[in-house]
Amino acid sequence: MSHKMPPYKQQGFTLIELLIASTIFAIMAIMAYGGLENVISNSQASKLALKRLQQIQQSVSVLNRDFRQLMPRPIRDEYGNTQPPLSAGNNIDNLVEFSRGGRVNPGGLLRSTLLRVAYQFDEETLVRLQWPQMDRTQEQEPKKTTLIDNVEAVTIRFLDLNGEWQEQWPPLNAAPVTTPGTPPGATVATTLPLAIEMILQLKDWGEIRRLYQIDLQ
Repeated sequence: MSHKMPPYKQQGFTLIELLIASTIFAIMAIMAYGGLENVISNSQASKLALKRLQQIQQSVSVLNRDFRQLMPRPIRDEYGNTQPPLSAGNNIDNLVEFSRGGRVNPGGLLRSTLLRVAYQFDEETLVRLQWPQMDRTQEQEPKKTTLIDNVEAVTIRFLDLNGEWQEQWPPLNAAPVTTPGTPPGATVATTLPLAIEMILQLKDWGEIRRLYQIDLQ
């Protein structure tokens, strides 16, 4: 007795099923793209934040190195005038200018270990200046380095030998120094302050305050 196989019936998706599947796939693709876009955006934001953190850390490190090595060494400027070891508040270009030690000399060259540096606040940017020699000529130009940008304000003040804060150094009408250990007849103009406070107001990070105690020995 022979058995006949039922005829094969071909089955497929209906149009409605295809439309539903396409819609689900489109929704999943949009969700996946949105998630990928968020990941990329977060990654870029993290890179920018890390770069900003590194810039701030490097800037603070440079400030620490400069202000912690102040030296009481006056200079002659490009016009031959004697300038004090530390000058601030009386120059429309520079926030502060001073002499510092600690200049590295790995090659053992015949040069001073002192540096003359200055800081400028220009168009929301803190800029560091460094001269190749302590006593400079009119032809010498300082090397300018941008330390940090997006700065809203910079303030600096100085603690004098009487324990009072000054916005300018040397203070106006500086009186002779009477502190034990200072040379006879010395004035505040020939000395360094007891401490220096510098405040950076950043637009994104807020206030950064640094206080430096100066070794007068």
